[in-house]
Amino acid sequence: MVNLILFLRELLSYLLLFGVIVVVAAAGAFVGLKVWKPKKSVKDNNSNQ
Repeated sequence: MVNLILFLRELLSYLLLFGVIVVVAAAGAFVGLKVWKPKKSVKDNNSNQ
């Protein structure tokens, strides 16, 4: 029984670590895409016409 509890604690620790890595990677991708493709402002669209 002790081995099972230790196994579950270690499994949950790894799952939590994996979850943190996924969240940080998703946030980085979101920010990277926002910086890579900035929205054009209304002024830029009017000056092109």
